[in-house]
Amino acid sequence: MKDLKHLIYFESLLQEAQNELVNKAVEDGQIALGYNCYYIPEVLMNLDGCFSSRLRAPNCTSSDVADYYMTTRNCPYVRAILERGIEGGYNYLSALFGAENCAAMERMEEHFFLINPVKNEKFFVTQIDPPMKGDKTNLDYYKVQLKLRVVDELEKRFGIDVSDAAMRKAVTMTSAVPSPRSATSESLTILPSPDTSSTSSSS
Repeated sequence: MKDLKHLIYFESLLQEAQNELVNKAVEDGQIALGYNCYYIPEVLMNLDGCFSSRLRAPNCTSSDVADYYMTTRNCPYVRAILERGIEGGYNYLSALFGAENCAAMERMEEHFFLINPVKNEKFFVTQIDPPMKGDKTNLDYYKVQLKLRVVDELEKRFGIDVSDAAMRKAVTMTSAVPSPRSATSESLTILPSPDTSSTSSSS
């Protein structure tokens, strides 16, 4: 039970896509890169100088404005994401990396370009054309798409180091799985102490 206060704190972070850790990273000069689909390798967005942010819309109860742009026949997820964008919930982003694999997702990402809901002068949208098969030809095509639409864009627009060494470092950092004890102690070291006055026990 002694860790409950920390679990409550982590849970509170999930209530907003732009939470205090995201704000702190942006204030420290990190570049926030949004994505929706696993076709965009998260490791590429966690190169030195930037960080990934999978778009969510917690507590979205209405998509009335997004419905104006997208038919209600589309899935509620994409409409909620567009609605939150129109509300200004993703103004911290510098880019949105999408994939043309789902028609509804693709249309939503195109609206981020067409109506420009993210009020950030650096913001841009790019989409890859992901392969639908797993053979070598499609793998080679996938790698070309990632280079043109993700890697080259990061280097050109933000000056991110995309060298082999930088990528290997990002892969190592992403793949590292610390022991539960060390992970907990490290997390509690870097995170601010949560305010637990409202959750403390009277006993």
